[in-house]
Amino acid sequence: MRLRLILVCLVLSSSLTLAQNWKQVHKKDEEKWAKTTGLDPNTIHKMWRSASSIPNENDDDSRIADLDLEGLADRHDVLLVTYAGEKNCLTITVFRQFSESKFEKISSLQPPPESGGFCDTDDASAKAYAENGAIMVRVPHSTPQGADFALYRYEWNGITYRLAGKKDLREGDSRPD
Repeated sequence: MRLRLILVCLVLSSSLTLAQNWKQVHKKDEEKWAKTTGLDPNTIHKMWRSASSIPNENDDDSRIADLDLEGLADRHDVLLVTYAGEKNCLTITVFRQFSESKFEKISSLQPPPESGGFCDTDDASAKAYAENGAIMVRVPHSTPQGADFALYRYEWNGITYRLAGKKDLREGDSRPD
């Protein structure tokens, strides 16, 4: 009985420590992106939470991969790219900026069914970026020679960002990281 009690206490304390570590990781991410973008860390925190599908932020292992204020600026849109999970799968969220600190989520990009998600492989990483008002998502696919990529283009259709095209690339043809 005493051993069981000790084990329960150890499990509880380790899970609390892990949750506390995620809180610190997220805080450092928010501070880093605040310095990069000039946005307030609290604003970045709200955006990150809005993009997340995990109800409890202490359980959320997602990290910010990119926060682009320029690539979609013609429409006052901001691209937030987060990654999570064992294969670093991307979540791509677009916010409309109404003021220095007010952002509203307007779109979450959905991967095409054949893509298997916007995830890394053992050979290469997935990447999303904004370019000329469109969102580009480069997704690797493992091959015997290494990795090939599918480059998905999402464009504004007046309501949301929708898949507008796909281009297959060889490793040397992909946009540099």
